[in-house]
Amino acid sequence: MPTEAPYGKWVSPITSDTVIQSNIVFDDVIVDPITSIVYHIEERPDDGGRCVIVNTATNKDLFLPNTTYNARTAVQEYGGAAAIAYNGVLYFSNFVNNRVYAVKEGSDPVPITPENDKWRYANFAVHPTQTNLLVSVLEDHTPQPVANTLCLINTETATKSNLVDGADFYATPVFNPSGTKIAWQEWYQPDMPFEGALIYIADVYIVNGGMELSNKTYVAGEKLNISVTYPTWISDITLIYTSDESNGFQNPFIYSVGTGCATAALATPIEQDFAEPAWHLGLYPYALQGDGRYGVFTAFQEGRNILYILDLTKPSDPVPISGFPYTVAQHLRPTGANTFVFTASMATAPGGVLLCTLSAPSFVPTYQVLKASATEDSVAPYSPYISPPHATMLPRGDEPLHVVFYSPTNIDYVAPTGEKPPCIVQVHGGPTSMEPQVLSWQKMYFTSRGYAWLDVNYGGSSGYGRGYIERLAGKWGIVDIQDCQDAVSILVSQGLIDGGRTAVRGGSAGGYTTLSSITLAPNPKFYKAATSTYGGITDLILLAQGTEKFELQYMYKLLGGPPDENLQTYKDRSPFYNVVNPNTGEVNITVPLLMLQGNLDSVVPKEQAHNFLQEIADNAPDEKVSSHFYDNEGHGWHLACTIKDALEREHAWYDENLL
Repeated sequence: MPTEAPYGKWVSPITSDTVIQSNIVFDDVIVDPITSIVYHIEERPDDGGRCVIVNTATNKDLFLPNTTYNARTAVQEYGGAAAIAYNGVLYFSNFVNNRVYAVKEGSDPVPITPENDKWRYANFAVHPTQTNLLVSVLEDHTPQPVANTLCLINTETATKSNLVDGADFYATPVFNPSGTKIAWQEWYQPDMPFEGALIYIADVYIVNGGMELSNKTYVAGEKLNISVTYPTWISDITLIYTSDESNGFQNPFIYSVGTGCATAALATPIEQDFAEPAWHLGLYPYALQGDGRYGVFTAFQEGRNILYILDLTKPSDPVPISGFPYTVAQHLRPTGANTFVFTASMATAPGGVLLCTLSAPSFVPTYQVLKASATEDSVAPYSPYISPPHATMLPRGDEPLHVVFYSPTNIDYVAPTGEKPPCIVQVHGGPTSMEPQVLSWQKMYFTSRGYAWLDVNYGGSSGYGRGYIERLAGKWGIVDIQDCQDAVSILVSQGLIDGGRTAVRGGSAGGYTTLSSITLAPNPKFYKAATSTYGGITDLILLAQGTEKFELQYMYKLLGGPPDENLQTYKDRSPFYNVVNPNTGEVNITVPLLMLQGNLDSVVPKEQAHNFLQEIADNAPDEKVSSHFYDNEGHGWHLACTIKDALEREHAWYDENLL
């Protein structure tokens, strides 16, 4: 019989060690187009937080033992697309010194770029015939401001040279099959790539062992208004990409070099996003199949991924692949005419690196786990303690509000009759992002102890179309705060949670909403406890002066303009300037706050946290605040010791202040 105990006081076998040890995070999956060998990049929190390239079939690391190579890039700070494979050679960006290396299995990596730790590389493309030539995104931190270009790397001479410049940012360089043309994405501030971007193509010429481009041609996109992403060549003269131009949702389009025109790949636009915001490079949401005659596409439906087959020979209606068991599918890469690999996550079970085979003629899928994020045996003991996600759109007049709710779940305990559970409200970062429906041991750590967990995909979140994203335009620090509080109030009215015992938490932009909720919100006492889990933004004026280039002007749209034109709004929406009510002089911040911060954070520098904590100490010294700063950590945690310590601190904070 289950033991009766109050919510939040249940004992759980899911510990902080479980959170670290029971899940492998896969940063990418890589396919060698010549050998068809599949590799992946996996994070190693217990190995200094580095990322290692692994032969997926043999499960063998490409980096020899006792080496410090780290297949990770800091381009745009968030990185992604750190490696590529071609004919048995892996090329990767080494986070330790930012150089690009070439490595074969069983051999030591060899540097192929000059020594300069100010040059960051990512998103590589190997020329199909001159295979010693690689095109790469280059982020040069020598000048100020930082310069982003496309560069050419000669692997034989270990040199790099400029190829394309002039835009603020570049991504996804791709050659056509013969190597006679190249396509890429570029964008300009104040846009983020999911707000306004452009795709271009150019002719490629190999001259004196180098590369020259000519006839640069516009394909699609528009600054400020139309986002275009993820170009891939179907043939030498046909390019596919996604765009939100037709209906505000990312749908696939096909461009013909012969006609110079683009047409929709769908017979009728669909109100589903076929791509996610490119916070990380290389997140391809589709894979070509059948020599480009059709493709496999992910799309978002009710906050999770679904899978489609789409005929690319003519405008067509996509055919759903029924029973797709994965809630998140990323890094789709073709491995053959009817096979592709991808990284996947599930709601209540491990994900991993998957191979999908589509059987003709009806495209019946077969999934093979090439490497699981955790073994079934390691997860099985925790199955009775796993809380499944319940995604729903809450009733709230004409404005939709998307949330995912996890109820307290523990086979060994039952709560006293009539008690409602305390609830932890998770505010995702971005803010143009979303909280996925995946098995998270961090969430299960809390739900198995008797806490409810609520993910709020507030107005401004991705996955629900451009219109939902633009709900936050000019209203950051208003809509997000209100949506989170509305979600709590609705769940309280439904009898699911205890409205007097709710905590709000989040990192980065989610940390901003968290801190704003307890300072500048109309009701800063709405929650009983709060945690800024990493990189919480406290001062928008300081952020506009001191964040990385990628997001430097992101807030212009979120706040209605740059700070020199809108200074009062930046102050009104900054937790730092609202510790004390500027109109009444009353202390706003009365909710107990735990603040965690990485000392190496370049996205939200540690000064944001230090200044905010000092402001509280000076003007609200009686309020309950705890903080911890982690060495060797940046914007989010990579080290096992940090992940464990941060989780245990947060749990203790709620045990003390929420229950």
